[in-house]
Amino acid sequence: MINTIDQKEIEQFSALSNKWWDKSGPFSALHKMSRARIEFILRNSKRVSSKNNSEGNILKGLKCLDIGCGGGILSEPLCRLGAKVTGIDASDMAIKSATLHSQKSRLQIDFKCMDTAALIKSENLNLNNQFDIVIASEVIEHVNNRDLFLSDISKLSKPGGLVVLTTINQSVLGVLLGKFFAEDVLSILPKGTHDPKKFISPNQLIEEAAKHKIILDDKTGFIPTFKMHNLINKEFGEFKLSRNIQVNYGLAGINIK
Repeated sequence: MINTIDQKEIEQFSALSNKWWDKSGPFSALHKMSRARIEFILRNSKRVSSKNNSEGNILKGLKCLDIGCGGGILSEPLCRLGAKVTGIDASDMAIKSATLHSQKSRLQIDFKCMDTAALIKSENLNLNNQFDIVIASEVIEHVNNRDLFLSDISKLSKPGGLVVLTTINQSVLGVLLGKFFAEDVLSILPKGTHDPKKFISPNQLIEEAAKHKIILDDKTGFIPTFKMHNLINKEFGEFKLSRNIQVNYGLAGINIK
């Protein structure tokens, strides 16, 4: 069966699975991006959420799929905001870590060790069990077949559902900072985390998603702040939303199928 999984990358992330919730460990950048990612998701969630929801429970009643959820770094805040969250990942070790941490946090999140194709097959999708929000954050640069992956996202999303993607730009700065600076200079990310050949520009990703009826019409950049102690400790500061999309960026839009 054709799937989108890069087994080598899954094995690499599985080897680090006991460190998903170490905020100064190999996934520290994801932790520091979390607040900005949630901010971007929430600004677009108004398209599908009820106007009656309170600010602290803005995702109440929405079915949310976190693809490539890893240890649940993004799944947990989504759940706290009221969403009914399903998190999937091809790494069994990551799912075990996510499940254990969510239980300790007393959060009810449905974590499954599977890829998008397996989820589609298991759910026997119809309008009643497709997702209101589908998120693939820092995932698309790790898949083998991007076209198939986007097709799967379209199938998993409801008509009129929200799709949110975040990844690294295929620009010169994206490769230099997102790959070599982060992995080889600051050692913020483990070496071999990214393959620049899998990076994609925002415009190309918008075009590819549109082929699957996903219209990505909101764009943002994610840029880290750096203070002196961050540089000394070889770490990023917190990320914030920006118009600068040259390195990390996010796209969001509606599935119009």
